[in-house]
Amino acid sequence: MDKIQRINEAIKWLVFEGLAKNHTDLAHKLGYKKSSFSQIINGRVNISTSFINRLVTFAPILNRKWLLNGEGSLFLSQPKIVQEEVLKGHFRGINLLMENDATYCSKSEIPEFLYNKRGNTFVFYQGGKMNIEVFKVPFSSHNTYISSFSDATALRSHFASVDFSIDYFELGYYQAFEISGDTMNGGNIEDTPDGAEVLAREINKDLWQGGFKPTKYGFILVTKDHILHKDITNYSENTGLLQLSSRNVNYGVMEYPLEEVLQIFHVIKRFF
Repeated sequence: MDKIQRINEAIKWLVFEGLAKNHTDLAHKLGYKKSSFSQIINGRVNISTSFINRLVTFAPILNRKWLLNGEGSLFLSQPKIVQEEVLKGHFRGINLLMENDATYCSKSEIPEFLYNKRGNTFVFYQGGKMNIEVFKVPFSSHNTYISSFSDATALRSHFASVDFSIDYFELGYYQAFEISGDTMNGGNIEDTPDGAEVLAREINKDLWQGGFKPTKYGFILVTKDHILHKDITNYSENTGLLQLSSRNVNYGVMEYPLEEVLQIFHVIKRFF
């Protein structure tokens, strides 16, 4: 991981934990113009020691040496250790990562837990196995979901939680959806049938204007009127329209205004 990647990993965490709403908000809090901040995090200009110092001053838990040269890990603090009686009455240390410093995940003999403010729970096991618990949203529950999607407490009262095994961990907000319809099922191995469950990671709105690359399993779009599973084949900044396509040849290409979209998720795993 190079310096730019390390900086962007730190920025993802800051937004993920709610310390900044988005890149624009973080730029303002660090004392940068949006354009200058964008040039720095995209590698168009050299990352100065001053920029790293501002990051560390803003979030002292960040490891300055790691940001500069990769030494150590992203965070300075270790997880809190809570003693709890588990497994046949024996006491074993449980590394409980609290929300206010849910940061560092070391290897141990028992699972470690990471929570975020959006209702996701990540479980890390020795040997690299990882599980994630998320809310599952059926497409048919669109109205209920859009009325509460930013409130984890409300989501918990309306939607069941499901567990998935994941191959890698990346900071972000994850959601599961229950697919309704066969628009993305063209019969190929990477297509998704009606009734499938998918695990998806939200794409931050700051990244929407840059366009969307082709993906293996497509995108979930939560709009004001629907929840859609589509490929995003084009986006016009001039018209503000997304071009959405299906993998089932019985469905045509459609255009949809980006301003009507509330959330976009990248599908990373499917189960059926």
